[in-house]
Formats: sequence, C-alpha cells, structure tokens
Amino acid sequence: MEKKEVYDLLSREFPTPQAVMTEIINLGAILNLPKGTEHFLSDLHGESETFLHILRNASGVIRTKIDLALGDSISTEEKNELATLIYYPEKRLEKIKDSEEELDSFYAVTLGRLIEVCKLVAAKYTRSKVRKAMPREYQYILDELINMPYHSITKSEYYANIISGIISLGNADKFIVAMCLLIQRLAVDHLHIVGDIYDRGNGADKIMDKLRQYHSLDIEWGNHDVLWMGAHFGNEACVCNLIRINCAYRNLQVIENYGINLRPLVMFALEEYVGDPCETFRISDVYGEETDFEKNELLAKMTKAITVIQLKLENAWIKRHPEFDMDDRVLYPSSTLTKKERALINILKEEFESNKRLKEHVDFLLKRGSAYKTFNGNLLLHGCVPTEKSGEFSCVIIGDKPYKGKALLDRLDVLVRTAANGDRYAREFMWYLWCGKKSPFYGRDKMCVYKRYFENQEEKENKDPYYEFVKDEAFCLKVLKEFGLNGKYSTIVNGHMPVKVKDGELPESGNCRHITIDGGLSKAYHTKTGIGGYTLICNSEGMNLVCHSPEFSKEEALEHYADLKGEVRRLIAFEKRILVKQTDKGAEMQKQIEVLKGMLKEYYKA
Repeated sequence: MEKKEVYDLLSREFPTPQAVMTEIINLGAILNLPKGTEHFLSDLHGESETFLHILRNASGVIRTKIDLALGDSISTEEKNELATLIYYPEKRLEKIKDSEEELDSFYAVTLGRLIEVCKLVAAKYTRSKVRKAMPREYQYILDELINMPYHSITKSEYYANIISGIISLGNADKFIVAMCLLIQRLAVDHLHIVGDIYDRGNGADKIMDKLRQYHSLDIEWGNHDVLWMGAHFGNEACVCNLIRINCAYRNLQVIENYGINLRPLVMFALEEYVGDPCETFRISDVYGEETDFEKNELLAKMTKAITVIQLKLENAWIKRHPEFDMDDRVLYPSSTLTKKERALINILKEEFESNKRLKEHVDFLLKRGSAYKTFNGNLLLHGCVPTEKSGEFSCVIIGDKPYKGKALLDRLDVLVRTAANGDRYAREFMWYLWCGKKSPFYGRDKMCVYKRYFENQEEKENKDPYYEFVKDEAFCLKVLKEFGLNGKYSTIVNGHMPVKVKDGELPESGNCRHITIDGGLSKAYHTKTGIGGYTLICNSEGMNLVCHSPEFSKEEALEHYADLKGEVRRLIAFEKRILVKQTDKGAEMQKQIEVLKGMLKEYYKA
C-alpha cells in the first residue's frame, strides 16, 4: 500500500494535525510504561476447576498486590478474605450477606480496600486502557475512584462521599463484583497457553469457553489439541485415539459434554466382545479411586473395540505414506476393517465432524493458536524442535519435500490450516502430528499401543534428543537463533514433558535458556511429578516460576479462604525494569509513531 493510501485511511481516525499530535504523544507515553505481566500455563489436560482458579488468582499475583497495596494495615486473615472475594465475588457475597450483621459497614470497608488494590494493578497502564477494561455502566465512577485527585478535599472524604452513594442506592454488590473482575482483568496483560488443553480431565470444553472470553492470549498447539482438531477435521485415526484415551482415563464425560453420541460404540463393543474379558484393556487406577467392576468391564470392551479399529487404520496409512517412516509400528496383523467396524467409524467420524460446539472451539484454536510463538524475545513451543543425536535439526518429509527447524514448524502451521480447509493429505498428516516419531508436537519415537494392550507389556517410548540437548546453553542459543531470537534474556518455554520434581528434576536448564512448565497440573500426573503443576509469570522485573500444591478445592477456597498454595521462585531477574518500548508491542508502536509523524508532515504541507 502506498504512503498516500495509508495516510488517507488514517485521516478518518485522525482528521486534524492536533489529533495526530495527541496520538503521537499518547503512544510515546505508553512506550515508557513498564511492560505488562505475562502469564504462562501448559498441559491443562481438562482440569477446569484448578485452571479457572489459577486464572482468578493469576498464580498468586493478586495476593501479592493485596500485600503491596494494604501492607500491615490489615491482618493476614483479612487479606485472605479479600483475596477470596476478588477470586469469587458473587459466591462470597452470597455467604457474607447471610452472616454479616453490619452490612453497610462491610461494604464501606471492603470498597475502600478494593480501591487501593485496583489503583495498584492499574498503575502500569494508561488511563485510557484501564477505562476500556471497565464495565461501561461503572466507567465514570471507577475512573474517578482509581484516579482520585489529591487537591481540595481529603482522600477519606472523597472515598466516603462516593462509597456512601453506592451503598445508599443499593448498588454495592454489583459494584464490588465489577471491581473484583477489573482487578482480575488488570492483574495479567497477556496469557500464554503452551499446549494440551484436552484429555485426562473432563473440563476441556469449559476451559475453551473461558479462553474464548479472555482479553488477550495466544495458544501453542499441543499433541492432544492436534488430536481433537484432527478428529473434527474427519481424521478417523484421530477419532479412534481420542476415544481410546478418554476410555483409559475414565473421561468419557468430556466427549458427552460436547453432545457426541458414543452409544453406537457401546452397542458394538458389547456385541463384538461378548465373550471376551478384555483383561489387558481394563482401565488403570490413574486417580487412585475405586472403579465399579461392570463399568470397568464395559470400558475395557469399548477400549478394545476402538483400539482394534485404530490400529487397522494406522496400518493402512503407514503403508500409504512411506514418508512417515513408521513401518516399525505396523504390528497388528490386519489393515482391513470389517463391515461393522467401517459402519461404526463412519458414524463416530460424523459425530466429531458435525459437532457445532466443537467447531467453535477448533475455529478458536485456529484463530488464536499456532505451531509455535515468538513473543517478547521468548520462544513458546509445546513439544520440541526435532533433533538428531548429532545435535542437528531433523528433517521431516511432508509430501515430497524435506523440512527442518523453523521451516518445519512453519510448514506444519500451514498444514494444519490446510487440513481445516479440507485437504486430504493434510488431514491424514494430522495423525502423524499426534504420534509421529519426528512430530514436534509429540517428541517421542513411538506410541506403544499394540504391545501395551495385546502383549501386556510396556515398551519404552524414547524422548527426542532435543530434550537432552536443551540442558546445554549453546544448543538453546542455537534453537533461539533459528527462530530469530538473540535477546539477553531470550528463553525457550516448553510444556509436554512432566517435570518429576519428586525425583529431583528441575524445570530450568541450559543456564535458564530453557524452561519446562509442565509440572503435572492434571490430577493424573500428581503422583508422577509430586506437585500440582507449574505456571510462569513474566513481569517487568523478571521471570518467576510458581510451583503449585496438588491439593485444591474450590469449596475450601470459598469456605476457608484456602488459596491454591504455590512456592514462587525467581528464575530470571532483569537488570533494569523492562518497558513497553522494549517489547514486540512497543516495536509496533514505534512504527505507528513514524507513520503518524509522516502524516503530520503531510498536513503541514497542505
């Protein structure tokens, strides 16, 4: 687009020289504010209750802000009560109104405290940005309270007049809720979901609903996300793998949440394996819970039925795609579906393809998601950059062309979007992305389904050499350079491989050039990792890793102010506070300023 065309478009928004100058000054001011807080999570695996609480408390950021804003003016118990109110305002107000005798006094004190916290979380944003985050009906009052003038009247008088008006008009509850949600909104500027929203737990659909409402985020696809996307695109092997996993983890609820009908599979399994005890397909005790014997037997039959279909389909695809280089996975003795199996998979495939709610969620994954993300100097990638034992990046054949490193991830990003548009080859490749030996989403050399179920033995699934090499800073710098990153604090942020903290493993390696934030948020992993998950917070001062306790109950939080406990550890401390002008967003603003300056010159010429 020619400069004149750009200026003509901008003139609609900035019709006068004064308007242009105002915007230049505004952008210049924003550039010198501290960068916003980034919040990193990975491997949510359907744990909606824990995830939603972590969003509400911003991995402890809000509790820290309460300490900073109110200091020693109130007790620890009062701070915990206030924090719980901010996390769950509607629920807490219901309980408080049932027990509080001096309600007006409670409102006055609470509103005063919320104002102080709100002022603090709003401090790093422009007044305009904060105002846009406010609910429209309370914009004026909230703006006045947060930006209270300090002249002519005292602070307490100013608060008292506004607060008494809110209370006397019977609007205190709604106003408190509005302030709590505003604090939640301002505590985190941007959210990163580093893959694997789906499987294991039963609330992936709830997580997706919440993410669709979130103000600013990106998603790096994980292998389980790719699996669900592939199922929706009509990849039959993805459909089978998806159902098999959720049978194994007693998690058919998430499929039912989408309204997907599995009754045809139930009827087929009961008929086909009526005399088969399916012993090796009985579900494992992944959550340490008792399981009803009959339900266990039914799930075992369903698991065997869908696994047999899966292996037959995979055999055929491996033979049809020699570039997958997975002949060693052709272990099941047949590649041909029976008529009944073909009829069943056609029904199940249609269920996933035509599901409207799943389509909305997959469309969102395509819109906000990608194979990887570079953001403010960091590389966000769920799995790995496939690497050979020599330390060189691995080549993956797609079609008839080899790709490696960044080029591979870029090509796969396009491939997923091509699959969404109906391309047959791309849709079949979705299965490879789920479990292929050089898939950057999977990061292992094989998925040992056949031997586990049919030979009742575990076969080692070897990690890609990448996971050993990232312990070395030089290799991490090589990866970062491959993606165009060379900042002083540039870091690779991965999920996917649970860090076994109980065995002494650490999430950081390569002199903190690599961080794995999969600490086992899913309950199914708590016994493996020994913790309840990791989250990462990056603010203007550095990067903090939060190690969460496995014990959490929303009911305990509401009744006894029991927050999700987490130990915070500073991984990286910036020498100087990072400002907006040093971020990706700041670079965009700098370009906008240059364009506006050119536009201003054109105005003066006229």
